[in-house]
Amino acid sequence: MKKKRPKNKFDALVEKLIAEFSKIRDFDLMMKDEVGKKIFNIIIYRTAEIVSYKELVCQHFIPETNKALVKSKQDFNTSQYRFLLNTEGLDFKETLHDTIRLAYVGLFHKFENYRNDVLEMPQLIFGNLYNSDQPIALWAKEKFDFDIKDLYKFHITHKINWICNCVKHKDGLPTKTPKPSGFQFLDESKRIVITPEEFKKDAQALIEFYPFYLQLVLTFAQHKMCVEMVSPKEEIFGEEIRQELLNKVASIEALIRKYIADQEVKEKTNMIDIEIKGLTSHILNKLKELR
Repeated sequence: MKKKRPKNKFDALVEKLIAEFSKIRDFDLMMKDEVGKKIFNIIIYRTAEIVSYKELVCQHFIPETNKALVKSKQDFNTSQYRFLLNTEGLDFKETLHDTIRLAYVGLFHKFENYRNDVLEMPQLIFGNLYNSDQPIALWAKEKFDFDIKDLYKFHITHKINWICNCVKHKDGLPTKTPKPSGFQFLDESKRIVITPEEFKKDAQALIEFYPFYLQLVLTFAQHKMCVEMVSPKEEIFGEEIRQELLNKVASIEALIRKYIADQEVKEKTNMIDIEIKGLTSHILNKLKELR
């Protein structure tokens, strides 16, 4: 009996994306034209990019760094000049910590590229149907008081961006503000330390955030299209069609408000859990110092 070959990871990725994106309103219609296919290809590329990056860091960079650390420690301990070297404050693991911190910089730039692509999609898809050139981010802000570009709206993007900025501008020290949940009690004189397991978890959380972000942006885009279609100066629709569009506007508005409300509840619950864990960790560290 032949062994079943493991599924190609990119096949699995595409199938998963199709399943997720099919939840987007009218996604099947969008995929029938060339623009829709182009959009889907962009999403596939950006998602494959971050999945590959996560694997590169977790399966290659971190293991290879650990191997190099073992070798460096061995060389140091067997060096005939060891007595000449100042070992005070020497921490071989700092190289690993630095590798992980730098990995967050790359992770944020992957998301930044994805976000920029997603925010251009409404114009690509609905541009011919819009009556204004107002960017979708501005529309969402004006109509729903929701800033789709605000990284602090979502814990995962806030955390990754914050670590990235601390690395780039503060030498890895946790001094940038505002701080994400769970980082309020860090010693600001010591560089941020993230475990490989935590990086892997954060990278996966960001990957899972991608479809939600796309769905939210495209739903705002559909709202803009429908509103502008029913509110031109000239009457271009009969009453029946106009009423259908108004009903669709109301339906999309309800959907968006539910998205936002559900996400806010999820974020608040998540932040409370993270803050409790952060405070607990801080107390335990202080107790260790007192011993």
